[in-house]
Amino acid sequence: MIRSTAFILAFLAVSVASFNCNGTTTIEAPSAPSNTTFYPRGWTGKGLTPRALPNQVCFFTVNVPKGYFATVTFNKRFNSTLGAYMVYSNHKMMMLNDNDRNPFIFTHPKFQINLAIGNSTTTPDTTFGFKVVWSKFPELQKNFVNITRGNAPIAVRPTSNLTTFVGENNSHISLMAFSMANSTLNHLLRQTLIFSGESVLDEFIGTLGQVLESKQQLTAYGNKISVHTFGLNSSIDYPLFMGQHFEDTNGTMMYQGANCPSSGNCTVTLNSHSGRSWTVTSFHGPEYIKSFKSFPDTAVINVYENRISNTTCVAKLTSSNYKKQLPLKVNGNMKFYELKGNGVYEMVLTRDATRASRLHI
Repeated sequence: MIRSTAFILAFLAVSVASFNCNGTTTIEAPSAPSNTTFYPRGWTGKGLTPRALPNQVCFFTVNVPKGYFATVTFNKRFNSTLGAYMVYSNHKMMMLNDNDRNPFIFTHPKFQINLAIGNSTTTPDTTFGFKVVWSKFPELQKNFVNITRGNAPIAVRPTSNLTTFVGENNSHISLMAFSMANSTLNHLLRQTLIFSGESVLDEFIGTLGQVLESKQQLTAYGNKISVHTFGLNSSIDYPLFMGQHFEDTNGTMMYQGANCPSSGNCTVTLNSHSGRSWTVTSFHGPEYIKSFKSFPDTAVINVYENRISNTTCVAKLTSSNYKKQLPLKVNGNMKFYELKGNGVYEMVLTRDATRASRLHI
């Protein structure tokens, strides 16, 4: 009996240490979704990450029950040009980076994981495993934010509540994302969920990370769009997203928000292939355009305070006049930087008046 038990344990250790996943695998939530699921089976998330056997193409579908969300952590190291990526239920893909242990959040109906593993010569140390923690959405209080046509976007900080932008009947709402003040924390934006409607039971349509990466507005089919930021309010005290009437964003090629640190310089990239793009900062106080790292002659940058109109435009910057206008103080709670034309412009901002007149190095 002792020998047979030892043999079984040894077999399990070998099977977990190296695993075969070739083909299609479907993973369901356990009958009691408060449990945790590990893959490969038998791995507990401790010790060495299991080694994937070579020459495999693996497809995983993980089904998430309605009313639940899955917090997923990956342990991945692929020493090859082949790799792994995920597919959200809104069909957006994202590559999985090596040694990225920051969690992802998914919701109903599913998410997918695709692996491509080369031969043992090119990928001698390919290791992979993941952990899924199943959680039921709690009863969330709701913050309703009314959106009307012709007004500036409304920026919102993360809260523990569900934030719902509500437009007029038969209208559509556009949602834009802000970058993190510290770009190394941008991965936190994937720990958010966006729904087309006023409930976490409505259709999942994206994350703030996806919206920020696209540099475009995300538009819901109806007149409501909701954002759940989970616990980010405990560490983030500045806006992460904003809502606006679709007709006020229509025709904009790129639309994004930018957060800057409270001190030092902040480089904001204005980018447009053709047409018009908007970059918005939301800060209760003045900021200063200190310099540009480059200023091609293919576009004009218009600067607005608080809202967009002829009377709130405080500067029109061109390649021939921008140096004479810098440093430029921009007031208001929201600052709008419009790029009309095409090109890439790296604008250096600061909130520190004493730094504004210093040359950017």
